[in-house]
Amino acid sequence: MLLGGLASGGALVAFEPALAAMATKARPQFGSFGVATEYLDRSVAPGDDFYEFVNGGWVKANTIPSDKSRYGEFERLGDLSTANTRALIEAAAAQAGATGNAKRIGDYYAAFMDEAGIEAKGARPLQPDLARIAAIANAQQLAQAIGWINRDFNASLPVNVGIGVDQKNTARYATSMSQGGLGLPDRDYYITDQKAFVDARAAYRKHVSAMLKLAGLTDTDARAERIYALEDKLARSHWTRIESRDADKTYNPMATAELVAKAPGFDWMAMLREVGLADRPTFVIRQPSAFIAFAQLSNQIPLADWKDYLAMRVISSRAAYLSKAFVDENFAFNGRTLNGTPEQQARWRRGVSATEGALGDAVGRLYAAKYFPPAAKAAAQAMIANVKAAWVNRIKGLTWMTPATKQKALAKLAALRVEIGYEDKPRDYSSLVVDRADAYGNYGRSIRHEWDRQLAKLPQPVDRGEWSMIASTVNAQSNFVLVKVMFPAAILQPPFFDPNADPAVNYGGIGAVIGHEMSHQFDDQGSKYDATGKLENWWSPTDLAQFKAAGQKLIDQYDSYRPLPDMHIQGALTLGENIGDLAGLGVAFDAYKASLKGRKAPVIDGFTGEQRFFLGWGQVWRTLHREPAMRNRITTDPHSPGPWRAITVRNIDAWYDAFGVKPGQKEYLAPGDRVKVW
Repeated sequence: MLLGGLASGGALVAFEPALAAMATKARPQFGSFGVATEYLDRSVAPGDDFYEFVNGGWVKANTIPSDKSRYGEFERLGDLSTANTRALIEAAAAQAGATGNAKRIGDYYAAFMDEAGIEAKGARPLQPDLARIAAIANAQQLAQAIGWINRDFNASLPVNVGIGVDQKNTARYATSMSQGGLGLPDRDYYITDQKAFVDARAAYRKHVSAMLKLAGLTDTDARAERIYALEDKLARSHWTRIESRDADKTYNPMATAELVAKAPGFDWMAMLREVGLADRPTFVIRQPSAFIAFAQLSNQIPLADWKDYLAMRVISSRAAYLSKAFVDENFAFNGRTLNGTPEQQARWRRGVSATEGALGDAVGRLYAAKYFPPAAKAAAQAMIANVKAAWVNRIKGLTWMTPATKQKALAKLAALRVEIGYEDKPRDYSSLVVDRADAYGNYGRSIRHEWDRQLAKLPQPVDRGEWSMIASTVNAQSNFVLVKVMFPAAILQPPFFDPNADPAVNYGGIGAVIGHEMSHQFDDQGSKYDATGKLENWWSPTDLAQFKAAGQKLIDQYDSYRPLPDMHIQGALTLGENIGDLAGLGVAFDAYKASLKGRKAPVIDGFTGEQRFFLGWGQVWRTLHREPAMRNRITTDPHSPGPWRAITVRNIDAWYDAFGVKPGQKEYLAPGDRVKVW
């Protein structure tokens, strides 16, 4: 569904009728008005620790499930979505005479769940792939193998080839290359001498040796050391995550011939022929210096080491589809060591995830048909329109932005598309072969099927309706080049959205999520794209300087937060998401106030409407983390951890008024210190 035409102000859309049409029970899922007030810690003043005030009881009452590295509302709803999807998939698997996507879904899941059949095959499914790697005899064949693994495996490599919308010409697709190829989560795990990372490096080398041994290789300890040494060299050439999220720095179009000349030592054309892109005249090179370094390393490092390295990449990428020994060792490192998760997820959960990965759109449509009624979409559309109208008014009211830049911001907002539920156009899986007795082959064929789908897009006009999520995903997304935001069906559930909850709580929940995703179009990176999605500056120098100064204040604020004694949040890495939270929450509050049409909200159970709004925001972010997972997240994730997202309220003037927050309280910020980005 497309929403627009609100650049001149936008009429308020009636939200209450949409809610009434959807309501099915008298009470909300949480508490009497949509907030689990039994979890409030009333011994804590909101101004001293807002997260603890809202969620202290929940933190005390809950533990992280043994199969998770963290737990909160996203994970709880994810479990619910997975369980609901399981029933739909298992019904497809049991359906006699099924055809089309129903048969593909059922057969894919059944093949994954055939543990006895997979166990009987052991490491045999790997052997043809490992034999192909073992046969590499020269630099050209090495490049061909990297191309083949790019195409047929979901494996991170030193060169990852991709296809997407051209950021400087959004009417066409472009091909790109990005750095990768590390077995540890990030370059910092190789470079930083934090004890946890040093321990992870030692555990990784043991893990590599164990995986190679399971695959039938010999002298695996020595091979693991050489693989690690190779990855360490790659890591030291990599751009940081902060550098790699800069849209300007990572847009480096380069003629193929220029790439070959600037990064000698690697047979680029051999690789490109293998992936079907040898005729492409230009590639967008995201991290040029990393590719120059890789090309040099491709010659400097012995061919035997590259072969062992590629073998490990292939083994890791297919471990979930191999015998129990591979599955357990893969989890022992990636789940237990890196994230602190004690227990692997049940097989059926992994089977649902695997089936969604291969046939996601088809599975998502089954989910939406059962769990996403038209009334849910109508209610979401009404709130989206109100939040968008509030955005218009907020931009118009900015005192620091010049009129010319304001008009361009309003034009971009008017062009913003909002899509709800799932992608309009069904994906075509008719050419995907799924064999009920071949889990390993099914996965490989699904990867190749997706690559072929991507290749087929290149000569076509850009499909602006394409999604990268499915209906059963508990998340939302903003796309800069397509100038749109997407809300899958599964996020429209409590605590984000409850048709029986007080509207204030819904505005603080899904309303702020809607505002967050819209705000991404105006965050530190999204603001670099114009109303057509083109990566092009539309700001006056004065406005841009003020915007960047506000962003720096937010960076500094989040740099001061320490989830662990020896690690702080990376304000520059999380800036885009923090702007999304700050602006999204502010705009959602404006939309809530506008929805009252001048009326005063009733007091419910002692809480004003303004208080209920912020309680709705706070309860969304209740989260528990295991320490290794927290370290991983701080290092790699552009999202701040949940408790620190909740205290975005420190920058919102209305929060101070709502809870009477005073100087001297721990989370109080003087008015001049409160960050105002939008």
